[in-house]
Amino acid sequence: MARELVCVVDEDERARRALAAALEGPEIDVLIFAGAGSLLQNRSAIARAACLVVSATLRDIGGVELQSSLRAIGSRALIVFVSGPCEVNQAVQAVRGGALDFMLKPVDPVQLRERVDEAIGIHIAQRGRRSRLHAVGQHLGTLTTREREVLERVMDGRQNAEIAVDLGISTKTVEQHRARMMAKMKADSLAELVVQVTEWRLLSEPLR
Repeated sequence: MARELVCVVDEDERARRALAAALEGPEIDVLIFAGAGSLLQNRSAIARAACLVVSATLRDIGGVELQSSLRAIGSRALIVFVSGPCEVNQAVQAVRGGALDFMLKPVDPVQLRERVDEAIGIHIAQRGRRSRLHAVGQHLGTLTTREREVLERVMDGRQNAEIAVDLGISTKTVEQHRARMMAKMKADSLAELVVQVTEWRLLSEPLR
């Protein structure tokens, strides 16, 4: 199993080492950063990270500002903020911005690990969904114009005979196009095809 990366960002050396120690394990790699600036310079870590544990009171770039910067450059990592005493609206802003949690220091190591494990699980699930959508998009790209026409009508619930009349071809020809379309889409059943294409339409670009 591939190891997931967690980045810890805290200006306090003692704090970031304690946070890292709570997270290290056989399935997790941990990188520590002394500030937001050093993290933002490491694009490979940002691209790979499943979760970021970030101090909400960074001085170089505030936690919420860092959150916005990471989203702007395409980071998909979930964020768990840790903070000393702070204003309630700071925590609200962070959570509204997509943070998984906002934990007050001193952080319980067990609770932190649980939240990070949750973040990693969500990240893995989202990555799997993106992979599926990408595959469906590639399969759609292999369809001929006629196969796409058949697909559109199958998605509308039309029967082969109806599709044949609509397209001005024989039912046998529709069956052949449909069989090739199903094979290219790697769908074993009509239900699987409908789920694939519906999810792709909802979460990706419109079918063209």
